[in-house]
Amino acid sequence: MTKEALARVQTGLRDLGYDPGPIDGLWGARTRAAAQALIDANGRAATPAPRPAPAGGAMIHQGATRHPVREIIIHCAATRPDWMAGRPLAEKVAEIRRWHMSPPNNWRDIGYHWIIDRDGARAQGRAETEIGAHTVGRNSGTIGICLLGGHGSSERDAFAANFTPAQDAALRQLIAEIRGRSAITLITGHNQYAAKACPGFNVPAWLAAA
Repeated sequence: MTKEALARVQTGLRDLGYDPGPIDGLWGARTRAAAQALIDANGRAATPAPRPAPAGGAMIHQGATRHPVREIIIHCAATRPDWMAGRPLAEKVAEIRRWHMSPPNNWRDIGYHWIIDRDGARAQGRAETEIGAHTVGRNSGTIGICLLGGHGSSERDAFAANFTPAQDAALRQLIAEIRGRSAITLITGHNQYAAKACPGFNVPAWLAAA
């Protein structure tokens, strides 16, 4: 692995709440320990999820502006099923973060709040208390979840046509957890707000099939 690639892994580990030491592209003891801790946690973030707000649900904010979290919007990465196969989830998140922070986007961070891998492992992107950058005109007060996969998908596809049973279970579990700490009233797909295939299935139909 090149120093640049390892630095991206270290950045992903750090953003998931693990301590890889300096972001220097070197495979030292702290980076090794952080990677092992991520593996032991099945790819889950080390940073605890926000606790439920005492009234009105959790809040999402940017600067002094605060918005109650009311909606979850589901996305896909439009990657092939074998994209970065065998690589740590932290490295995949780091790569998506690089896409989002590079031209033409130039965002300050990854746009999604959560990423779910093909094996059902999940990792946090932006903190749930920060406004994301995932759906034009719908970022305030929403949580963006991204499923890896979905390349060549259609908004009319069934979930199973592009994603795995492990992702199905992990997505439903994550939605339940977010509902436990936020007053969610709506769960939608990106394609309900834009002329896109993303997330590669019809979210209302998927929910109804539970």
